[in-house]
Amino acid sequence: MNESTLHIIITGETGNGRTLMMKKKHLRNLILSTFLTAVLLFVGTITGLHNRKRNIVLQEKIASLSQTLQDKTVGKQKRLVAQVGQLEESLAQAKKALAENRREKLSIIDRYETQVSQLEQERTELFEGSISRLDKRSKIIKTMMDKIGVNIEVQDDPGHSGGLYIDPDVRLSDQLLDKTDQYLSLIQKLPLGRPINTKISSRYGRRIDPLNSKKAFHAGIDFKGRTGDKVRATGNAVVRLSSYSKGLGNHIILNHGNGYESLYAHLSKRLVKSGDKVVRGQNIGLVGNTGRSTGSHLHYEVHYRTKTVDPMKFMQVAKLISSK
Repeated sequence: MNESTLHIIITGETGNGRTLMMKKKHLRNLILSTFLTAVLLFVGTITGLHNRKRNIVLQEKIASLSQTLQDKTVGKQKRLVAQVGQLEESLAQAKKALAENRREKLSIIDRYETQVSQLEQERTELFEGSISRLDKRSKIIKTMMDKIGVNIEVQDDPGHSGGLYIDPDVRLSDQLLDKTDQYLSLIQKLPLGRPINTKISSRYGRRIDPLNSKKAFHAGIDFKGRTGDKVRATGNAVVRLSSYSKGLGNHIILNHGNGYESLYAHLSKRLVKSGDKVVRGQNIGLVGNTGRSTGSHLHYEVHYRTKTVDPMKFMQVAKLISSK
């Protein structure tokens, strides 16, 4: 019997038997194939089970993600709907506020127009009253200026004039304003008032000379003062002279125009020079005792067309104007 052949005897319960002959090589190959197949089936089964488990886990994750995404989407939609609702409500409130604002503005405009109308009426009444008072003041000023001998000279010359044509039917108010402006402009230049607020020590006119005790004419007014007291211009002017002389000491002469000048003498110091422009109330010098003088004082004169006039008249007019 060949050793490479394997005899397989199969018997049953009846005693009948059956013999199979198979080569050992074939049997070995069969067993090996069967084993490999079983291993492959096992590995495949294990792999299939593992993949199925992973598939189930992935499906669960997908379902969870889908649910989460759906929840978030629904939440966002709800929030968006709520925001849209809030915006619509805010828009409605804004429209309402705008409408109220417009109504309020219209009401303010109505009140403003009413107030403007009332103010226009009040202004007209006030203006008419002012014109009446202006007319009275203009007459008072004219009377005072006539008193001190001031005359506004106008020389008509068609060859040296011009301007726009204006209907001769001019309102009385314009005439009064023009006339008053002329007076006020001239008054601003006139030497009115006191150059220093002190007592008068010597008046204008005849007197006994304080140095030689002889009869003499005093061309101005002397004001008591202390050396260094401020001396003020009595009207708008241009400095014609700022100088020193033996008789007047340090002195200043102001040209006020329209023939008027004022003189300030015996100053300790002159604060302006020739050609300077000064205004009423401006400090132009300091009280002193220079020149022909017996003590600290201010000698003040007013000239009209090179002749001296009594300054007291101009001081009285200044008081009258300030009291009106």
